[in-house]
Amino acid sequence: MDFKSGFVALIGLPNVGKSTLINALLKKKVSIVTPKPQTTRNKIIGVYNTPTRQIIFVDTPGIHKQKNNLDKFMDKSIESAVSDVDLILLVVDAAKVLYEQISTPLKKIDTKKIPTFLVVNKVDESSIEKLYPQIDKLKDNNSFKQIVFISAKKRQNLDVLLELIDPYLSDTIKYYQDDDLNSKKNDEFLVSEIIREKALYLIREEIPHGIGIKVDKMEKEDGILNIYATIYCDKQSHKSIIIGKNGQMLKNIGQRARQELEKIFNTKIYMELWVKVKEHWKDSNSLLNELGFNSEDI
Repeated sequence: MDFKSGFVALIGLPNVGKSTLINALLKKKVSIVTPKPQTTRNKIIGVYNTPTRQIIFVDTPGIHKQKNNLDKFMDKSIESAVSDVDLILLVVDAAKVLYEQISTPLKKIDTKKIPTFLVVNKVDESSIEKLYPQIDKLKDNNSFKQIVFISAKKRQNLDVLLELIDPYLSDTIKYYQDDDLNSKKNDEFLVSEIIREKALYLIREEIPHGIGIKVDKMEKEDGILNIYATIYCDKQSHKSIIIGKNGQMLKNIGQRARQELEKIFNTKIYMELWVKVKEHWKDSNSLLNELGFNSEDI
């Protein structure tokens, strides 16, 4: 069978399960998942490989209003992700009103130029009785080549989704070799995302996305991977929350991140975390560049 490849972008409102879907499709952790929206800040490339297929999935930040330079970066990331792909997956939450979730994203994409699927995620949290009347209304919308019902969390219908994607793969080039997917840059980015995921999960509503993670150093010595990273926040009060009483919160963040990363890298890990206050860091282009949000790269 001939080799085929292509690029597929995922877009949608915050918290519809795009990151969970990519992780489920690739069967490994490539994009962070938390109970909060707006956790995916950069476009993340996840590569699905078989002997005859390579699908490069591009995950994007949830569509939202611009408030600062970081938000502008996220918006540019969405535009970049959908500008030159073979297919777009517009992901919606089955437990919420479908039409309300597609109107804003559809304004950002040209479905006549780029084929688009409507992917109805979290079907395990809804019911056919609730979904079908909404789908009947959407059938009159010619924007979608396919409407696919899935549960990324339960891994339902993912094989069907992959089969439907296959005809839209337009290239015969293997864009990513195995070595490319294990680069130092990718490892550092993954480490920063896992640390941020654990911080956001533990802090929950106390610090709504006011943190950035910089991996200062990663080196392996005597069979142990040493990781040194800094958590940036906006306010001194946020720093106190992140550190916690007697340093317990920071310890918990580090412990959870270390345990997950040990599974991913299959090695023992020593981790040190620091917390620094940098007011208005989300508007600091220099710091955003240090944290990997370089607008020149999109």
